[in-house]
Amino acid sequence: MKRLLIASILISAISFFPGKTNAQDKVVNTYIQDKTTQTVEISVYENRIIVKNAPVNSRLEIYSVVGIKVKEIPLKQSSGEYPVNISKGYYIVRIADTVRKVIIR
Repeated sequence: MKRLLIASILISAISFFPGKTNAQDKVVNTYIQDKTTQTVEISVYENRIIVKNAPVNSRLEIYSVVGIKVKEIPLKQSSGEYPVNISKGYYIVRIADTVRKVIIR
């Protein structure tokens, strides 16, 4: 988001710079897509948590519905499948800023 704002400010400043202009000198607004804003996908199949697009070297944290941390798994890859040996029930899974409610069956 900061990159987008800086790029917009620079483009605005360049477009108002006084001097000769012709058709080739006109500046078109360009948006820079930040690849770190990919959506983290979390899904569950039986007793495995499947993760896609997670930040590398982040942590998969599993909490009970009352807020007690049950398990923590370091993520070495952005996508993967992680078996969890915890009791059946409802849990809250957190990876970086992404939080999901899941059911372990």
